[in-house]
Amino acid sequence: MITLNAILKAKPGCAEQLAQALAEIGEYVSRNEPGTVGFFVGRDTEDPLQFNTYERFVDRQAMDAHNESAYRVEWGDKYAALFDGSVTRYICEEVFSK
Repeated sequence: MITLNAILKAKPGCAEQLAQALAEIGEYVSRNEPGTVGFFVGRDTEDPLQFNTYERFVDRQAMDAHNESAYRVEWGDKYAALFDGSVTRYICEEVFSK
């Protein structure tokens, strides 16, 4: 199992739009990506501009298929103006899950 954790920050005034955009991509992933076994979005309880995604894939190929899909690329282009700075990503081999 491969996991991808992304830390994203919304520009001031854009947090609600980014939350909606993240839910939108989550819905797409749920319906269209069988190799993505989990796609979770969280919002920081102390900094409402900061979001965290936790994504689980059956393997590296499934992760690459998600990240390189036309939908994901178009989504990134469509919502890029909502982001404050770059996205921090951690790609890991899962060693334990419950």
